[in-house]
Amino acid sequence: MTELLSVLTPTDYRFLTEIMESPVNQNEDSQFDDLVTLLEEEDSAENRETVEAAFESSIRYLGSSEIMYVFRSLSGSDSGVTFQEIVRDVARTLDLDTPLLGSDREMVEKLATDYATKQFANLSPEEQQKMLEDLGVEREKAAAFIKRSAGVFALPMLIEAFNYVIVQGLIKTIIFGTIGKIIGSQLAAKLFAFLFARMPWWVSWIGPAAWTLSIGWTTIDLQGPAKRKTIPVILYLGLCSLRQRTSKPETESA
Repeated sequence: MTELLSVLTPTDYRFLTEIMESPVNQNEDSQFDDLVTLLEEEDSAENRETVEAAFESSIRYLGSSEIMYVFRSLSGSDSGVTFQEIVRDVARTLDLDTPLLGSDREMVEKLATDYATKQFANLSPEEQQKMLEDLGVEREKAAAFIKRSAGVFALPMLIEAFNYVIVQGLIKTIIFGTIGKIIGSQLAAKLFAFLFARMPWWVSWIGPAAWTLSIGWTTIDLQGPAKRKTIPVILYLGLCSLRQRTSKPETESA
């Protein structure tokens, strides 16, 4: 996971700890939180390596039931499922084609883009129109694109019709909206304000509309606490990886 986790900033890790924390957990959330605090104080190679190892342990734990995690720990076997299996499980839950090949980073990027384009296609034409206009597309151009597409959308088609800045905004809006739906409006507002304070250059144009999208939750099984953590974590990792490929990170605010 080293290549994937290398794109995360201390702010990203803080965002993820807020999603992953649980009052009842066999894994040590408090220890992970303390390690992230050290990384925030000093983003050194040593602190980053420690946080990466702790994060991998935490996410693999979340992908495994607590009973099986304890059993594996006591028996000396690997205490958690593989990261690749977590990604595939999230894809199945979101009713997406399961990514079978590629690096960890390529898998989460594909999942994030496939999910965003699918959800955009599931929005009403009015919501599609409003989202494109909010992202800076002219009304006539947005309407013509929606009519021409006839409900069928794909990432290359969106990029060709507009530009990657617009498409990146669309992906961010949908994924942040999804995360907000899963974790609840109160925590979502808190975390979004935190990201805006630290990385306004990245999230400044994702407004409150992201939290009100009519995403079709009836097709998504979120039973159990693990899915309510692994889904937003994996989607956010995909978003961060795409961010690093397409933009030059700026210095975080103090």
